[in-house]
Formats: sequence, C-alpha cells, structure tokens
Amino acid sequence: MTAAVTEAPALIAQPPPPVRRDRMVQVWLLTAALSWFGDAVFAVALAWTAVHLVSPALAGLVVAVEMVPQALLVLVGGVLADRVDTRRLLVLGHIGRAAVLVVGAVLWSQVGPSPVVLAGVALSFGVIAGLTMPAGATLARQLVHVDDLATVSGWSQILGRLARLAGAPVGAVVVAQAGMGAAMLMDAVSFAAMAVLLLVVVRPRFRMPRTPHEGWRSSLGGGLSYLRRAPAARTLVVGICALNVFIGPVIGIGVALRVTHSGWAATWVGLAEAVFGAGAIAGSALAIRVRPAHLARAGFWVLVGQGVAIVAVAMPARALLLAGMAGIGVAAGLASVWISTAYQRAVAVSHLGRVSSLNQLGDLLILPVTTPVFGAFVSGVGVSSAIGIFGAAMTAMCLWFATRPLIRALT
Repeated sequence: MTAAVTEAPALIAQPPPPVRRDRMVQVWLLTAALSWFGDAVFAVALAWTAVHLVSPALAGLVVAVEMVPQALLVLVGGVLADRVDTRRLLVLGHIGRAAVLVVGAVLWSQVGPSPVVLAGVALSFGVIAGLTMPAGATLARQLVHVDDLATVSGWSQILGRLARLAGAPVGAVVVAQAGMGAAMLMDAVSFAAMAVLLLVVVRPRFRMPRTPHEGWRSSLGGGLSYLRRAPAARTLVVGICALNVFIGPVIGIGVALRVTHSGWAATWVGLAEAVFGAGAIAGSALAIRVRPAHLARAGFWVLVGQGVAIVAVAMPARALLLAGMAGIGVAAGLASVWISTAYQRAVAVSHLGRVSSLNQLGDLLILPVTTPVFGAFVSGVGVSSAIGIFGAAMTAMCLWFATRPLIRALT
C-alpha cells in the first residue's frame, strides 16, 4: 500500500470553527433534516398506497423491493466513496432521486394508481442509495475537525428522529388528502433542496485520500482487506453490525406482539414508539455534552444496560413496557453517538467509504434474517421468553465487546 492511501485528511481551507459557530454545518444539518422529513412523508405514503392497491404480500414486496438493488450495489458505492469527489456524487444522487420522484408523480397522474410505478420508484431509489450511501457516511469527516464529530453525529441523530416523527403523520395526511403524487413531489422538493445546498453552500475543509488508479477488483475487496490488517477497527465494525441482531426484531415486531398478546389497545404501540423516540433524542443530546475518554467502550457498556431494558419490555406490564422503551431509547441515543464517533476515528479515512459499505450491507442483510428467527422464538417459547432471551443475549454480547482489550484501547 502506498503512503497516499494511508495519510490523514489534509486541511484545504480555513480551519473549521466549533460547530456551535459553524453556519455552513448548521445549514447542512437542517437541510438534511428537511430531506429526512421528505423521506418519512414518502415512506408512509408508499406503505399506505401499496396496501390499498395490492394484497398484503405484494404490498410488502413493493415496500421492500428497494433493499434488493441497495444490497447488490452498496459495495460498489463504497468504492466510489473512496475514489471520487464526495460532494459531486451526493449531488448527483439527490438530483437523481428528485428526478425519479417527478417522473413517478407524472406517471401517477397520467396512467393512474399503479403498483408498477411504485415498484419502479422504489427500485430506482435502491439503485441510487446503494451507490451513494457510503459517500454520505464520509461527508462529516470532510467538514469538521475530528473533535467535533460527536457533536455533528449527535445533532444529526436528534434532527433525524425529529424529522421522521414529524414526517410520518404529515405523510398520512398528504396521501389521504392529496394522493401519492403529491407525496412524491414533496419528497422531490426535499431532495432538490439538498442538492442545491451541496452545490452552493457546502465546501469540504479536508481532502480525503483517494485511490483513483486502483483496480476495481482490488477496490471492491479493499474494505475486507483493510479490516484483516486492522484488528481494532475490525472488532468495532463487527460489534456495530451485531447490534441489530437482537435489538432490531424487538423494536420491529416484539413490542407490537407484546401489546397484542397482553390484550392492550393498539395505542400502546404508538405510545411505546413515542417514548423510545423521546428517550433516543434525550440520549443523543446527553452524548453531545458528555465525552468519555474511551467512546467505544462507554458505548458498549451503555448497551449492556439496553439489554436489561429489553428484558423489561418482555414483562406483561404497561409501566415496564414504557420504562423499558425509554431505557432502550436513551441507550440507543448515547451509544450511537459515541460508537459512531469512535468508528469515524478508528477507521482509516482512505478506506472509510468501503468499510461503511460493509456496515450498511450488514444492516441490510441482518434484519431480514433475524426477524423471522425472533418470530420462531415467539412461536416456540412465547412472547415474554423470546424478548427476554434476546435482551439477555444483547447484554452478554455487549459485555463481551465492552471488555475486549482492542475496544478498551480506542481513545
């Protein structure tokens, strides 16, 4: 490997100010929140429209079809993230999504409601997401000083959660009152705004090392090759990927099953989700202000407690359900900021895009596998035991990672 691909990001502009005084980063985060709001509007409208057009099975296929090209192309996206200009790639991605949505809205108005149009938009989104998501994971590293990564991560997660909480009910109102075409156009405006912001306002302060002349075959395997050579980064990446094994299914269907099997009203599912979201926002806000010396280790220790909170959700008591969801949310908010910051510091910037693509591929593949496994546990041992087993396994796994010497050594 040459020195050119192992160097740190080079400062190419004036040193960035602290995030509290950095107007460029603040505008970038707020515009990103607008884009996430548009995504939430579109996602709710897509799901609602799909279930009213086709059978439940086909509706699930229409909603999930985006994941297929995303999973197939995300490793290519990782190579692009480490080879080409990040801002240019993201601008093209946002313009592409806006164009897809405008075409979809036009077709929707011309040919009428059609699951083919919905599937086409979702597939196109999957292609664009697979090619651009890894680049998005590297942008903060090019805008702010390494000491401010936790602040950016924390505010990004807070604004993202708020945008999605607001976008979901707006999406329901828009699709009910104005139809799917209006939801597409609303989301298109949010993507166009993000593209304009990246073109006009955002200017990288740090230049990432690039590998434009490396062969594609070598580049595609570059993330795995790097992790084989970097044991601390490898342990952290495996730990991050493993987190969704136990928490994803519990949040995804476990809470709904707990409420259903207990005979409670469906509003308790919504209340539990709201408590989780509020806890996560509070956890991220706290993580911005509190900076342990060993971010990764502190994050995994917090997730040890998250496993205990999952066990509380297993109990057939409303108070324990809400307390458990609040604990899960706070732990998620704290740990996600600390661990993602440790990840940005631990992974060599020359391979950040490709390693991020491996993380994203893991997320795309894990939930479709672990959620049916969780369902099988529920069928075999009951809701309480299944959630309790997953919670105990989460605690044991995070305890193992928190006590690894390689994780403890990350500062």
